[in-house]
Amino acid sequence: MGTGSFGGGSSGALGRSGSGARFAIGTGSPGTTGTAGSDFFADRNRGRAKGPSPESACALVRETFAQRGVGDYMVKMVSSPAVRGCFEEMFLVGVLLTERSWEAIARQYGIRDGPGCLADLATAIKGKHVNAEPIEAFREIAGASVVDVLLAAVGEDDDIYLDGRAEDVLSAMKKFGGKVFASLSGHYLGSVLYRAAVRELPALDEQQKETIGQATQERADFIVDKFRYAFAGKEQTTYRQLLRTLSEEQDWFRDKLREVIEP
Repeated sequence: MGTGSFGGGSSGALGRSGSGARFAIGTGSPGTTGTAGSDFFADRNRGRAKGPSPESACALVRETFAQRGVGDYMVKMVSSPAVRGCFEEMFLVGVLLTERSWEAIARQYGIRDGPGCLADLATAIKGKHVNAEPIEAFREIAGASVVDVLLAAVGEDDDIYLDGRAEDVLSAMKKFGGKVFASLSGHYLGSVLYRAAVRELPALDEQQKETIGQATQERADFIVDKFRYAFAGKEQTTYRQLLRTLSEEQDWFRDKLREVIEP
């Protein structure tokens, strides 16, 4: 789907990363040899300025999601009310924002025009779906993914996101938002996979985060593309049902998390 990447630039600072392994993956440790993890961390260990290769990042992401327990955790995550609820809510937000008027947002969410109105909208979305989620990791991932998508929709401009008025937001949306919301499934799932992956890995520097963001986005685009062929359009299934389908088709989802992506 070519939706871009998460983890680099502005969006990387908006969620907690490097929080330690929720499940011990072993192979992600810099001290190991002969694994995707050792290949990925080799440059840092040897003091090289060159960052990790995209190939080693893709291998590490695949290996991480293939670990015993991680696949089950991912199923629970995409099934959670917070992650699913925010995803489905963003489809409505995309329609309202592409109407080129803030009035629809004000009516739906009670967010009036003013400095930081887009950040206030993110807070309102999270208030509907995140606050009641009992699992902290799911709250963090869902909330950060909402912010990632909205930031992408204004061209990763922190100033517009944090301080812009409706006119600024809608102007940036005209330039960037249509593409983002047209590929919302890939954007949101890419952020979710990135946020989940960095919780499983040792602390990453900015260059490593960016490379992992690209790898998780590639994995998300792969899953969305396979979903399109397997489920979309059948029994009235749409992209809005992506996470619901992944939570129902658990074996299929686990397989796609660990499947080798052919070039």
